[in-house]
Amino acid sequence: MSTRPVWNAKLFLIERSASDPARCAQWYAALFGDELIDRGEARFELRGPQRRLWFRHGPAKGVPTIVFAFDSTQQLAAFQAHLIARGVLVHPCPDALSDALGISAFSIADPDQRNLVFCVRPLARVGVGGLDSARLQHFVCASTHTDEMLSFYRDVLGFAESDRVVDSAGGLSSAFVRSDHEHHSFAVFRAPAAGADHHAYDVPDWNAIRDWADRCAALEIPIWWGPGRHGVGNNLFFMIEDPEGYKLEFSAELEHMTPDQAPRTWPHGPRALNLWGNAWMRS
Repeated sequence: MSTRPVWNAKLFLIERSASDPARCAQWYAALFGDELIDRGEARFELRGPQRRLWFRHGPAKGVPTIVFAFDSTQQLAAFQAHLIARGVLVHPCPDALSDALGISAFSIADPDQRNLVFCVRPLARVGVGGLDSARLQHFVCASTHTDEMLSFYRDVLGFAESDRVVDSAGGLSSAFVRSDHEHHSFAVFRAPAAGADHHAYDVPDWNAIRDWADRCAALEIPIWWGPGRHGVGNNLFFMIEDPEGYKLEFSAELEHMTPDQAPRTWPHGPRALNLWGNAWMRS
């Protein structure tokens, strides 16, 4: 049993801001076959078997909110007490999400002012529909101060550091942290400006990577990067872009780690990002 209060919290929901949220939501609904709900006031909810997305009007390619879910109210309460004891300002869940996430959900802000919401995982709904082989797994952001972001997620929130990538001067280029046994549920890359980088869906195996690539081909969505194998995390992957150019990833066989497994260090370079070929270098 891990002594980390955040352990076994899993990424549950991504909120996307978009210049045209209806078009963006419809694109994701077509890709995944998920239930699309019009919430009014240019807000849309997408519900799938193992994923949930919200869309609202705002800056293109934005991810203003990410949500992590615990399995029980006891775990959520223990984590909230952990944060308060460390002086973290805890706020009620945003009104737009409170109906979906329950009265016990709460939010905090990370150093880049991204809204982090923590909740208890709602009971699965019957008859949601959609393809069930792509589970929302991790979110990655860009930042101008990777050290502060790593310190917050690791030392304040209690995520476990899995891997870091450093440049020739020892500066932190990227960091990957986990809130359960999977190699990372959150990561940060150094970049010229802060913002969303991508989010990822876990699929069962290499054959599922092929099947999702074929589905993208049928929808005339080109592969933007991949297929490849990340060095950090050792997972198979490919990436596509949504209508605004925001990236999403399909990933398989992400490395599993124990709560106290020591982090490792990679030199900044293409092999940390793709053992098979070209890399998307953020800096």
